[in-house]
Amino acid sequence: MEKKKKESDIQILRRLFSLYAVHNKSTIVFGILCAVVTGVRPYIMIILSGILIDGLLNGMAFRTLILWLFGGLILNWAAESLEAWFREGFNGRVENCLERQNRDMNEKSLYSDYENLENPELQEKKRKQEQVVNVRGGIYWMLIWPMDKGLTGVITVISAVVVAAPLFAGGSGAGHPGLAVLSVALAVMVVACSLASYKNSDYWNKKIRKVFDQYAKCNRVSNYILHNILTDSETGKDLRIFGQQELIEEGVLGQRQEALDRLKEIRRQAMAQSGIEATLTTVNCGMIYLYAAFKAYLGLITVGSVVKYASGIIECITGIKNILFCVTGWRQAVDYGREYLEYLEFENRIEDGTEPVAENRDKSIQLECEHVSFRYPGTEEDVIHDLNLKIALRPGDHIAIVGRNGSGKTTFIKLLCRLYTVTEGVIRLNGRDIRDYTYQEYVDVFSVVFQDYRMFSLELGENIAASEEVDQERALDSMRKAGLGHRLEKLPHGLDTYVGKEFEESGVNFSGGERQKLAIARAIYKDAPFVIMDEPTAALDPISECDVYESFDRLVGHKAAVYISHRLASCRFCDRILVFADGGVVQNGSHEALVEQEGLYRQMWNAQAQWYADGAEA
Repeated sequence: MEKKKKESDIQILRRLFSLYAVHNKSTIVFGILCAVVTGVRPYIMIILSGILIDGLLNGMAFRTLILWLFGGLILNWAAESLEAWFREGFNGRVENCLERQNRDMNEKSLYSDYENLENPELQEKKRKQEQVVNVRGGIYWMLIWPMDKGLTGVITVISAVVVAAPLFAGGSGAGHPGLAVLSVALAVMVVACSLASYKNSDYWNKKIRKVFDQYAKCNRVSNYILHNILTDSETGKDLRIFGQQELIEEGVLGQRQEALDRLKEIRRQAMAQSGIEATLTTVNCGMIYLYAAFKAYLGLITVGSVVKYASGIIECITGIKNILFCVTGWRQAVDYGREYLEYLEFENRIEDGTEPVAENRDKSIQLECEHVSFRYPGTEEDVIHDLNLKIALRPGDHIAIVGRNGSGKTTFIKLLCRLYTVTEGVIRLNGRDIRDYTYQEYVDVFSVVFQDYRMFSLELGENIAASEEVDQERALDSMRKAGLGHRLEKLPHGLDTYVGKEFEESGVNFSGGERQKLAIARAIYKDAPFVIMDEPTAALDPISECDVYESFDRLVGHKAAVYISHRLASCRFCDRILVFADGGVVQNGSHEALVEQEGLYRQMWNAQAQWYADGAEA
């Protein structure tokens, strides 16, 4: 495979700006307007000061001086007002930078392949970007803030050239032969100091970047502990039972302190950078004022021009510094932005086909696996290996998949539901490769209750319907069928009751068993033709699990269903049982047939029979 050519910094900047401008064109427009007014406005008072000083020294009429003064002040007031208006519009839009990046990253997480959520490379990129958001305001802030400085710098420099250029005109004749040399020396000094300032900024920013990456790593660990451990009620039980408070406290304080030490180091380095730049600026200003004063002493310029020209050149130096700041800032933005674009463009492997799924609930579903193998990203060992399987599921047929933990049962279901793409081979539904089907239509065929199901801290109805639009009667019926009718009667706000108290004090903390039934109610509500139960009752005792499975079996009735469990009695009512081991199917048949055969199923049944009331050894 041909290696992708690395993009240049300019290409990365252009892409970042294009991405930001899709929803924020007005920010750039306001930024340009701000830069024009901000860059020009200081020269109003600079020019006015020169005119007034020369006017006073040359005996200008008082009335004329007053007119110049008020005219300049009014013009400056108008420019300041315009700048404030543009600046307010610009700042208001820049505040959306953080929201824009968060939205981009959230959309990536929402619509990325499921397998990408477990990809360590992608998740590391995401964690880095989260730190950029938390500490530096995000990629777009690092893009727009230097742009503002840079544009203002360009306008400032252009204005300075117009205002201060006469300082270097003339005065190099026979009467003052050394002035030309002094002019060149001054220009060289200004350029040298500006370049030194840029190099200084670049040097320290690289050091700060290294320390920042170390800080970000420490901060990620401490934030994980603070936000994922201390606030989680499930984790809180183990925390207290095993007395892990001291362990966590030491971890938080240790990582927090290390992060703070890194942050202090960043500030110390930033102070060193600022100190050197202040020294270079002072040298520049001193040289400029001496040069202008010397020309005034020689009578080549007026006293008022000293203020005008010197102030103009100092503004010019400030403008150059802003331009160099923009260059340095954009170099940092490119470093982080390259990773940001790689994160956003991390390719999905799940193919979205074009074929519609012809749903007919009265016909059988044909499933076929042909030489299917699968290994998880970043691993070298197959979890499913060379699986060949044909299943015909008629409406009302119920199949069980059993096997020990780690045998590949859940992975097979994830492949079937297109949460993962097979590494080798093909899975077919009704004779067609499942990758040929339109993805959303395909997943609509399945209603799955996973082992690690989740209920969100939203309204009960939204949890069951998986949507803001809730069919009230259908949701209530699903809850009753799932065995929650009695619980529903006690809820303070019915389907509008929040699950948990994270957002509403009146929310309800449902028990583990009730949450299982809510997950089942969600599966019932979807009303898909193919139902899968992926060990959602693993935490229950064997008898209770068996009862739940048999109750759910009655609910699905006419639908095709697959039940997954490592407890055999929970699935013995099924028409057919597939026994998984080492990533493949090692036995296939009814409970009665399998329990009579020598093999894994019989071994597992005999080992588990003691837990069931009617479980005599075969």
